[in-house]
This record gives sequence, C-alpha cells and structure tokens, in this order.
Amino acid sequence: MRNPVWNRDELTLALDLYVKTVGNPTGADFALVDQLSNTLNKMHRLSGVTGAETLRNRNGVYLKVMNFRRFDPAYLNQGKVGMQRGNRLEAVLWAEYDGKARDLAIDAEAITRAVNGADEAKVAKLPPAEPYEGEEGGVIIRLHKRYERDPKLVREKRKAAIEAGSLACEVCGFDFEAAYGKLGSGYIEVHHTRPVHTLKKGAKTKLGDLAVLCANCHRMAHRTPLPLSIDALKQIVLSKEEL
Repeated sequence: MRNPVWNRDELTLALDLYVKTVGNPTGADFALVDQLSNTLNKMHRLSGVTGAETLRNRNGVYLKVMNFRRFDPAYLNQGKVGMQRGNRLEAVLWAEYDGKARDLAIDAEAITRAVNGADEAKVAKLPPAEPYEGEEGGVIIRLHKRYERDPKLVREKRKAAIEAGSLACEVCGFDFEAAYGKLGSGYIEVHHTRPVHTLKKGAKTKLGDLAVLCANCHRMAHRTPLPLSIDALKQIVLSKEEL
C-alpha cells in the first residue's frame, strides 16, 4: 500500500516546522517532529485515509521538512542545493509564505488545533462531506462540514427557525418556500458559525452556534481556508448591492 501524496495542509505544517527550527531541526527538535507526525497521522484517520506502516512516520516527516531547503536562500548561499525531488506544492507554499512567517504560524496553528481538538469517535459517526468544486477543501473545511451534517443538530436548528417564524437565509434573506412553493417548504441549509479550530475537545454545539443559510451563501462561506463569518458574508452582499 502506497502512502498518499502530501496535501496542502500537511505541507503548511511541515514548512512551519522548517521555519521555526531555522531550517535545521536537530536532535533536540525531534520531539517537534514526533508531534507533527502524530498530528498528521490523526489528520489522515479523520479523513478516512490509510497508508503503509511508514505513513507520516518520524523519518518521512523529517525528510519532507528538509525538502524546503532547496528554496531557502540561507542554505543555497552556502553553495548547497538540497534535495531536488519533491511535491510541486512545496514551491507554491514557499513563495506564498516567503517573508510571512507570522501568517504561516497562524495558519499552521489553526490546522493543528482543528486536528488535535477533533473527537475521532464523534467525527467517525458523522456523514462524510466532500468539498464543493472551487472550495479550498482543506482539513478545516472538511471537519467543519462534517460537524454541520450532524442530522440531529440540523433538525433541531430548522425546527427552532420555523418556530421563530422564518426559514429565510440569515445572510441574503432568500426563502426556499417563497421561491419554490411546496417543493421548498421546510428546506434550508445549516451552517456552523464557530470555526472547528476554536472548538475544544468534547465541546457541545449549541443551536446559537448554528445559522440557516441558502445554498449559495453556504457555499460562499466555505470558499476560504477558514469559513467566513455571517457578518463577513453580509458585508460582502451589502457591498455588492451598493455598487
């Protein structure tokens, strides 16, 4: 069984470790390599991905971190070239985060917290959720959408919205029943307003953490690595109306 190709989220964490260890993780840093190995393996378990026994083990993680040397001026200026083979995304991420160590650290922390804070047993019971075309599709979005697909919470949120008098989208006001009649009666999508990387393990979702959105607004909320807030979506819609 072959191990899967490293994805964007994994490489983001590997690059963050490279930067934090100034491109040279030594024996004292191997605890960090082991921590990253554990996080990456949990990430794959949450996604239902399996591989060989070597899947993201210490040696594999260390070598992947070292792959970034071939882009590092501090290393190249010594007349060295580093390992030339690697994932094409490595070059993309290096260019994207070049000179932006703080942004890299923030993104890596969000990914790490989302993975390490996830309850594997709970997630395994939730329906899978494939990303829409055009979405980032990273681990944060995938986990976020799986939490949104908890059938019990969806039913309770829709019921609460009906009792409050409206199933209209909380962003744009679209009402499926008004537009489609009986066919659209009782239909609306449910969006989790709290990013998964802010959820602590074992935290329970409240109805107040959910919003009802039309399909279009829901998809737009998921088109960024971190889901957009309801207020951010409203501002986007309002700004378009003012043009």
